[in-house]
Amino acid sequence: MEIPTYEELKSRCLGAMPEGIDTREGSLIDTAVGPICAELASAYLTLQSYYDLLFPDTSMGEYLDRIASQYGIARGTASPAEVEAKFLDQKGGNFTVPAGMRFSLDGVFYLVTESWPGGGKLICETPGEVGNKLGEILPCDYLTNFGKAESVEILTPGEDQEDDESLRERVLELLAYPAFGGNVSDYKEKVRLVPGVGGVRITPVVLGGGTVGVQVLGSDLNPAGESLLESVRELLIPGQQADGLGMAPIGHTVTVSAPAAKSIDLSANILADGDLSEVKAAVEAAASGYLQKLRAQWEDEDPVVRYSGMIAALSEARGVVDISGLTINGGTENIVCDGVPVDGTFDFVPSSL
Repeated sequence: MEIPTYEELKSRCLGAMPEGIDTREGSLIDTAVGPICAELASAYLTLQSYYDLLFPDTSMGEYLDRIASQYGIARGTASPAEVEAKFLDQKGGNFTVPAGMRFSLDGVFYLVTESWPGGGKLICETPGEVGNKLGEILPCDYLTNFGKAESVEILTPGEDQEDDESLRERVLELLAYPAFGGNVSDYKEKVRLVPGVGGVRITPVVLGGGTVGVQVLGSDLNPAGESLLESVRELLIPGQQADGLGMAPIGHTVTVSAPAAKSIDLSANILADGDLSEVKAAVEAAASGYLQKLRAQWEDEDPVVRYSGMIAALSEARGVVDISGLTINGGTENIVCDGVPVDGTFDFVPSSL
């Protein structure tokens, strides 16, 4: 849609005046049509904005929600994190915490939903990625003989509300590859509905006819934990039976697993401009960010940790002047991952200019 500018509208209005009418700048007619053309230009821009909201590739917010709903797709809601914790008494032995007890970590509160001697499951009271934390947790109420508590594993990662780009991608994918009858798109659409799922790869006929392989990443883009995998199994094949009582079609034998984690160890000398500890932290964050970007692409292709890509990512970190001696898993070759790349040991040695 071509939007006329204020100048074009004004020129057209003045050009439509009868011959003999004074249309010079500053004339009565010129002054009169100016504000009208300004309002028309503004109206055209508003019309352009609404025009963009009509199509999934340019829509946003509630308008994108309404487009998605026409195809049976709803925006993913925020879900809380579920973590496992260890509980110790004052002598270092196992301690049993009553269900319903509240703990806090960095201002985020968790509720004990299941407890056993020395451990338990907790759910974050605040939905979203804010609950994806590990570390020492503090009780909100007094417990006799209580010593220490620590969250040690994220069982189901918390997810923030789905953003526009993710929802748009799902809508466009459905339009390009309609989901029906247990095809790959159908499996992907169903598994993504499980809270905590951040990535899905479907392998048809993985062990022969009627078999389907489902691999899952958590919303943190790390290999899914057993708790999340069990949730996916219960959705697709309750009781591990191919009887069609779950989302999987009758007769489909489904194997649900997490992809293998390929640990990426990095070593490099960093020439830094600024506080060395801050630059080192920035470089480590850049390396983690590059690996996370590769995991985000895992659904469509096997990730390749490229030497040049890692150099580029580290070079963009704040305070980095130069990088030398970079090795990836002890060498300088690209790493093709049979699974997903995860943070290994980062040995960055910064030095000042």
